[in-house]
Amino acid sequence: MPDSLLEQRTFFKLVCGAGNEDSESVKRLVYVYAKAGCKVFDLSANKEILNSAKEAQKLSGMEDLHYCVSVGIKGDPHINKAQINYDKCVKCGSCLKSCQNDAITDYIKVNELKCIGCGICAKNCPQNAISMIEKDADVKTILPYLVDNGAEILELHVTGQDVNDLDYKWKIINECKPKFASICIDRENLSNKGVISRIKEMISLREPYTTIIQADGIPMSGSDDSYKTTLQAAAMAEIIQNANLPVYLTVSGGTNSKTAELCKLCGINYNGIAIGSWARKIVKPYISRQDFWTNKTIQQEAVKIAKDLVEKI
Repeated sequence: MPDSLLEQRTFFKLVCGAGNEDSESVKRLVYVYAKAGCKVFDLSANKEILNSAKEAQKLSGMEDLHYCVSVGIKGDPHINKAQINYDKCVKCGSCLKSCQNDAITDYIKVNELKCIGCGICAKNCPQNAISMIEKDADVKTILPYLVDNGAEILELHVTGQDVNDLDYKWKIINECKPKFASICIDRENLSNKGVISRIKEMISLREPYTTIIQADGIPMSGSDDSYKTTLQAAAMAEIIQNANLPVYLTVSGGTNSKTAELCKLCGINYNGIAIGSWARKIVKPYISRQDFWTNKTIQQEAVKIAKDLVEKI
């Protein structure tokens, strides 16, 4: 069960991407990281994605895997998709080169299934031709289905300032009665006191230690493996730890192979670490191959690299 992993502080969560709706990509990621020893997988709120993860679990032969489904409030980048304004676009290819999730095709079109809303393409567009649009999930319909079909953790990303949408989605999550509810929170729009105040309000009606707080340093920023990249994740975790709340603490947002070491040096007693961008990046050369499913050597090499990361928790 997820609670035993949290209590033993061995909770490693692979973040496939809250906006990643590419079934084949998720299937390969879950397969590799399940074989590498990962037990918890963060998925988009999508029936097909959950089914793909389950299919990968069967192929891997691994048991006792757990699924977390993520949704965001309005204003949160995790529910964004890139949109290109072709009146401005000169097809220079800057977005194509900068996209880390292969969500932009050679024809300079956005594949929404692969787009995770990171916004890197928009930042790199010299013509300001790319904007980010929200693609919100129908949480009232999809979340009960996903819980009924095996999702044990429902996670709400609360970056953004739409309190009404936050209250609505948090209410739906609690009504679904998942094994755990998770709050992914950062400091982009809130002060340190504001972060703790928001968490206290959200957990006030929940039983102690049925909530996971995911301390998000800088969301979707783990593009390299440096201490600096993961510094804000450790800092955010310290703020939550110091509040002494009846919750489990996990670390995310810029997380990489250095996160566990840095947190331990800083005296942060985390229960788990969630890694997305870096975890996906290091296996991408293998899982993107056309012969992935038939080439056992490629699979083994991907698993070896993933296992090294998982064991660093």
